[in-house]
Parts: sequence; structure tokens; C-alpha cells
Amino acid sequence: FYETAQSFSNEAHLSNQYEVCDNIDLSTIVQDFETYYYVRFQKYPKICKKVVSEENKKTIWKKPVLAEKIHHTTKVRRNSIQNGENKLQVPASKSSQKTSSNNSQKSFKSNNSLPELDLIVLPLTSGDSSKGNNAQNDTQENGSEKFLKPLSGCHIYNAEWKEFAEIISKEICVNDLNVHWNDIMGLDEAKRLLKEAVVYPTKYPELFSGVLAPWKSLLLYGPPGTGKTLLAKAVATESRTTFFNIAVSSIISKWRGDSEKLVRVMFELARYHAPSTIFLDELDALASHRDTCGTHEGSRRLKAELFIQLDGLTHSEDRVFLLATSNLPWELDTAILRRLEKRILVDLPNTEARRSMIEHYLPPVVTKGPSLLSKLDYELLAHESAGYSGSDIKLVCKETAMNAVREAFSVLETHKDDENLTNLKLKVINTEDLQNALRSTKPSAAHLAPRYHKWHQEFGST
Repeated sequence: FYETAQSFSNEAHLSNQYEVCDNIDLSTIVQDFETYYYVRFQKYPKICKKVVSEENKKTIWKKPVLAEKIHHTTKVRRNSIQNGENKLQVPASKSSQKTSSNNSQKSFKSNNSLPELDLIVLPLTSGDSSKGNNAQNDTQENGSEKFLKPLSGCHIYNAEWKEFAEIISKEICVNDLNVHWNDIMGLDEAKRLLKEAVVYPTKYPELFSGVLAPWKSLLLYGPPGTGKTLLAKAVATESRTTFFNIAVSSIISKWRGDSEKLVRVMFELARYHAPSTIFLDELDALASHRDTCGTHEGSRRLKAELFIQLDGLTHSEDRVFLLATSNLPWELDTAILRRLEKRILVDLPNTEARRSMIEHYLPPVVTKGPSLLSKLDYELLAHESAGYSGSDIKLVCKETAMNAVREAFSVLETHKDDENLTNLKLKVINTEDLQNALRSTKPSAAHLAPRYHKWHQEFGST
């Protein structure tokens, strides 16, 4: 199915707005459309063929030998179409009747086309065909959508579970997020364990069996803004697995019993699309303590189903991996901690990581047009930014660059020639400018670091 869908997409120059389907009966679609049209407008639609110019028509030449072989197989279908109220009319090709058999054989061999079935093939894209080729190439270069197995092959895709399966399928990440391991500075321990759990088992499956079975579940916890979600994006980019980006709203329903069904369908679809990765962000919103006063019955049932599915995942050989994140690990239920095999602290960045971040956001040449340069003492700034998270450092660097631009606003407002704006030279950013930004932008999670370290000493597993 993958090869057929990819070949069809390449040959037909389909963009991402179309989805390749299987088991499609065109006659059923026409009947459904006629029924819908009659219900809405109290009359049946008139289906006719669109008239196009001759230069846009492409005739498929036929090979006489093949035409004789397929004549009997197509006769019944052509007669049924012609007798069906003449709604769908397909005119025969005129050029094929005027062409000799020798020329048709040469044309068939040279073009490697299909035998003619009394059809006229029209271009799928309007305008020049080269534009379609360029669009298809751009789509492939940009890392277009991945092909997934059809839901009709899953055993839970029936009248009862169909709606839930379609809801969960919308959360599958099919686009390339373009976040790689090298883009994440620091966090070496977390990256190593994620590679062991997701990447290496896919590349070297013969090494992971028996007692060396890959990890089934992993929890990333730590202060906000330290790169937990960024690690999940790297997993989606680097791994060759089906990535389920599950939000809390995706598996919470107001109808009684639907939330538990959504959780079950989520794990069943993950097994169907295996190898797969389920990413649950803010796990504490789903699996908080069950002994908390005022816990609703529906919330208890949801947690019970989640624990059952995780327990079954841990003791099975399904190639499904659960990746969860939490900013409040001390609010997680103790039952789920047992099912999370690895619990990794994503701490505030160290000195080396902070230096790399500052150098990444404020390099010697920040922008070229207009020219924005920087002369910074990265080592000094890395030590002075202790306690800042990755997102805090990004905000500090942005504030520093904006201060340099603010001094040029008066010039930009009075400037009339927009073409010369690229030649505008802004103030050079120095170490003192970034130190001022550090004093005006306070760290957001430095006061929580001791609490995370204490919880890590009691419940951490790396």
C-alpha cells in the first residue's frame, strides 16, 4: 500500500490537500451524491463531462494485441455505464481511429503507456505541466506528509469505534517537525535514553530481545522551559515510528464512557501503526492523585483505563513507546510511577549549555540586512545567567536585540526610501547590553529547582 500510494502521488502530482484512499467504489459515491442532492434540492443532479480544449487532451494509444485480450473484460463494464441513464458519458478517442497499427505499436512502446479503454485522459493540473512537476518536487523536498495504513484494516474500525478512531487518527503527526538531536543543547542523559527506547530498536531490532527489550515508557519532568517538548519533537523527527501527539482535549469527552473508549482506541491504533510513539504532554492533568478530595467518578474511570493500558503495554511485546512530560511530578499518582520505567529530570541548563544557547541566539553576526553585530563575552554571560531556563535565555537574547533596534526606530519612522533600509547599521550589541537584559528579565523557574531535585532523589530512575 505504501509503494502504490507513493507511486500514485508522484505520477498524479498530488499536493498535501489530497489523501490517497483504497477500496473506493465510484458508483457508490455517485449514488450517495445523488441521494444527498435530492434530499436537499428535491431534484436529481445532472452529471455531465466538462468540455475542454483539444490541446489539453492527451490520447492514450492502444496496442491491438492487448486490446483484444481486455475486450471481453471491459465489455460488461462499458455496457453498464452506457445503459445507466447516460449520466456518465466517456467519448471515444478519434485520433486512435486514424492511426495505423504500426504507429500505435511504436507509440505504445516508446511512451510505455496503458492500452486504450475508450478514455480521454485530461491533465490533473491546469496550466503548464512543468509547474506541476515543480510543485511536486517542492512538496517532496519539504518533507511532505507520511503515508499511513488505512483505518479500515484495524480490527476496532467498526460502527461502534469508528468515530473514536477517526478522532485519535487526527492527532498523528504526519509532517516533519525538523528538530534534530543536534538542535538540542545539553540534556545528554535524556537524549541517550530516548535513543535507546525509540531510535535504536528500530534500526537494530536484532539487539533488543528478551531481557534487552526496549523501554516501554519514559517520563520527562522538570522546570518549565527546559526542553521537554523539544525532545519530543526530536523523537518525532529522528525516529521512524508513527508519532501520536496526544493533547488532553483529544481524550477527554463530556459524554459518559467516551473518555475511556478514547484511551483504549489510542493504544489499539498505536499497536496497529506499530512501531509507534505516544506523546502525552502534561501528564499530571490526566494522572493526578486519585485520593484527592472532590475527584469525579469519570476522572477515576479514565485513570483506571489509562493504568490498565499502560500495564498491558509494559508486559507485552508490542512496539509501542509512551513518552510523557510533566511540570508537577509530585502530583502524579503512585500507580502510574510504577508503570513509567524511566523517570528523567530535565534540569536547568548547565554553564556549557547556556553558553551555547547565547552564542546560538546572538552570534557575532546576528542579522545581515539591516546589519546587527554583537561582541559578547560568552563565558562571563554563561556564568551570570545561572538559574535561567532555555526559554528564559531566549527571551533575554531577544530583549537584548530589541533594545538595539529600539534606538533606530526614530530613523526608521522618518526614512522614506525603503530600499535602503538594508544598509542601515544598528548598534553593536555588547556584554553590558545583555547584562542589563538579565537584570530586567528574571528567571521563571529557579525557585522550583530544589523541589525537583528532592523529588528526583526519591522517585527518579535514570
